[in-house]
This record gives sequence, structure tokens and C-alpha cells, in this order.
Amino acid sequence: MKAMVFIWLLLLSLMTCFNFAEARPGGGHSSSGHSSSSSHSHSSSSFSYRPSFSNGASHSMGSGNSNPATLFVVLVILVIIIVIIFKYQNATQSFVAAPTIINKARQQSTIKQALDLLKQNDPNFSAIIFIDFVHSLYTKYYGYSTHPEYSYISPFLSTELQQHFEKAALWTVNEIVINGIQWESISTQGMDTESISLVIDANYTLHQQNKATRYAVTERWLFYRQKGLLSAEPDKMQTLCCPQCGAPAHFTDSGECGHCGTVINKGEKQWYLGKRVVLRATALAASDLVAYAEEQGTQRLTIKQDDLAEQMQCFIQQQSLPDWDSFWRPFADDIVKAYFLSIYEHWSKRDWQGVRHLLSDRLYEANSFWLALYAEHDWHNRLDDITISQVVPAKIDLDKYYEAITVRIFASCFDYTEDSNGKIIGGSKRNRRSYSEYWTFVRRTGKAAHTSTYSLTSCPQCGAPADNMGQTAECGYCGSKISTGEFSWVLFLIMQDDVYEG
Repeated sequence: MKAMVFIWLLLLSLMTCFNFAEARPGGGHSSSGHSSSSSHSHSSSSFSYRPSFSNGASHSMGSGNSNPATLFVVLVILVIIIVIIFKYQNATQSFVAAPTIINKARQQSTIKQALDLLKQNDPNFSAIIFIDFVHSLYTKYYGYSTHPEYSYISPFLSTELQQHFEKAALWTVNEIVINGIQWESISTQGMDTESISLVIDANYTLHQQNKATRYAVTERWLFYRQKGLLSAEPDKMQTLCCPQCGAPAHFTDSGECGHCGTVINKGEKQWYLGKRVVLRATALAASDLVAYAEEQGTQRLTIKQDDLAEQMQCFIQQQSLPDWDSFWRPFADDIVKAYFLSIYEHWSKRDWQGVRHLLSDRLYEANSFWLALYAEHDWHNRLDDITISQVVPAKIDLDKYYEAITVRIFASCFDYTEDSNGKIIGGSKRNRRSYSEYWTFVRRTGKAAHTSTYSLTSCPQCGAPADNMGQTAECGYCGSKISTGEFSWVLFLIMQDDVYEG
């Protein structure tokens, strides 16, 4: 700031010395940018902002003592000063932006180290499975609130949270959608307990006193369990069930399982929610569905895990592959690009069931809600002429049960929303939008890399047409549940580039 003041004082002094009768370095700059990704209902997305500058100057000079040589010297000095100003501004902007990227990288590294330590103590721990557990608990926490069924999840809540809705007026919460779950911190250093803190982005509809209001919320959830526990197998972790017998969660207020009679004390066999804090809550309107905001993250550098090369090597060794490229090329073409194009094609058609076998349960459920709202208003979010320009590997997570690969996809399309009459109510048919998103694909550990072109239209287990997948992603021909990643890659998560932190 001091440098800027000095430069402008110098400029004014020079103009005074050379006796300008009226010097107005006119103009300035105009900024215009075009954006890139609309709010594709799975979570908020936005347009990239590309500033373009036009500068002009007009001077009105008196008849003083100036001569052409003097004026030439003044103009040279002015040009030098302007160059210094712009260099200073650019250096300042770079200085401000750098710590954000560095801090995110440090946070990601800290989380990974903590996860690695947790896995050393608990080889059964899987980040994918834990997130499914949190998703299930979040949905039931609000879905059961103020209702008798709330006791069913008592072993997974602290005593304080068990009593949270006891004196509340009756309401109903439904249409619960989780947009994103971010790791915030992991602690295994306590004497008796371990803890995990998460930040959850979600929205839901609250029905109270004959009024329905939809809210977007951001919450911090803090989980605890006793130290030294081993995580349960996937079937007992991915849904809320009795940690002892595996029966669906149906507990008494004292935590006694209604099936096997075991009393489940908090933290003795499973993680439980100890604290929750609502960081932000905003009421939404129907018009928010077609709001097209400016993207903030498309121009950012891709956030990659710090040991990505090492994880690539571990992955190809597990798969007995000669090198990373032998896996990456077919994966990028047959899975990433093929899924991306197919999923957004069916999204545009409001045919979400057509890609049920490609999606995890929670991703399917979240976007089913948004498409139902679009259908209710008879709107279509069109994504025409999608072009993928680049796919970049960002993260690999390997554990006992799952392999997860996160990629950043750069694409562009004509993104707009139209009503039943074909009227554009958001976006544009004429201005192409560029955007990027982070997509995470998962499958069960130990599945061999495919050697032939993957079929998007067939059941990966029996090979029958994928035209008979139920709401739960069970093949109508062989009965296999496809959405768990047991037989092939499934899309587990989509995150926008302005909120992804690794």
C-alpha cells in the first residue's frame, strides 16, 4: 500500500512540475467474464470469471511552457510508472492467493497423515464406508427428529443429542439431500477416545405449522468412539444397524437392540455423534433452482494429494500392471469420460434411472430429489454439446475394502434451463460455458482392471441389459446390487472446484 501511495504521489509531482493545465488520465478498465458451470442440482456450482481490461487515457493540455521533448519524457515516465503499478498489483494478488493453496495442501496432508495413523490402528477403517455411515445417520437424525423413531438411533448419539428434540414442537423434515462431506480433523491422540470432525453441506425441507420451507445448511459434526476398536465390516457400517447382530437399527431409549437384546453403549462398538454445530442456515426459494452463479474455481490449480505418485505405484502393484499408463488410458476413456457424458445426457433428459447402475446410492438419491423438483415445475436443465478437454488424476485412496480415484474433469457445454414452453429461464443457448468438477469413482478392493471396453448398458455382473435396475440398483436379471462397487466402478461423489479441498 505504501508503494502505491508513493507511486501516485510521484505521478502527481511530475504532472505538477510539467505544468499540465488539465491532466486527466481518463478511462480505467472494464471487466467482463463469462462463466462456466451452472448449478447442476447436485451441489452449487458457478461460472468462471475471466477479466479483460481496456485502458485509455485522454489529456487536455494548456498552452504553458511544455515542448515536444519534455512531453515525450513525461510520457515515457508515465508508461514506466503504469508498468510498475501493474506489476505491483499482480505481485500482490499472487501473494494473497498463494497462502490459500498452501494452507489447503497442508490441511490435506495433515488429514491424510491422520487417516493413515487411524488405519494403522484400525486396518478395517475405510473412509468410503465411514462417509456412508455418516450419510445414513444424518438422514435419519433429521428424518426421525421429534418423532418416536428417533430412539432407534440412540446408540449413535450422545446423551445430550438424544434429548435434543424432546421438548421441541412437532415438525417433519424430509427431502434430505447431502451435497458434500469434508474431513476437518482426525484425532487418535486421546487416552481413551478417538474423534473425527466433518463439515456437512446439505439441504432439506422443514414442515411446520402447515408451512414447508427448504433450507440449505452447513454443519460441523464431531464423532467419537473408544480407542482400540476395529471397524465393522461394510454391511454393518454402511447402514445404521446393530453393531452386534447386524439387524436394522431398532433400539429402545436405553440403547437395547430390539432383535438381539444387546445394550449398545455409545462408542463401545461403533462411532457416535457427540456434538453438532450449525454453521450456516439459509432459506431457499424455488427460483434458486435455476440460479446461475459465477464459477470461482475453474482457473485454480488442480489440488493433488502430495504423495500421488507413490499411491499410483501402490495401485498398479496391487493390480499387477506394468505401469500407470496401462491403467489410466482405458480408465479415463471407458470410465471417466463415458460416465461423464452418459450421466449428464440422462440428466438433461430427466432420466436419472437410466444411469442408476453407475451411481452410488447417496449420489443417486440426492439428485433424484432435484430432478423430481424440476419435473414438478416441468423444467429441463439442458447440457448440450458437452466436450471434455482434459481429465487429470487428483487423488487415490486405498484401504482394505475400497479403492477410490478422484479426477478433475475439464469440460464445456451450452448450459441452460428451459420451462415447458421452451423459454430460457436460466443460462444460455449461445454462450458456451467452461467448467471443471472433481469426480470420485470407487470399487471394491481386489477387482482386476478391465481389459476390454466397458459397457455402460450392461449389468457388470451378469452382462444382461441394464434396463431393469430398481431404485436400489439391484439388477432385475441376476439380483446383484450394483451400486456398492462390488462388480465395477461407481461414481461416488461430485464436488465443485470452488469447494473441493482434497
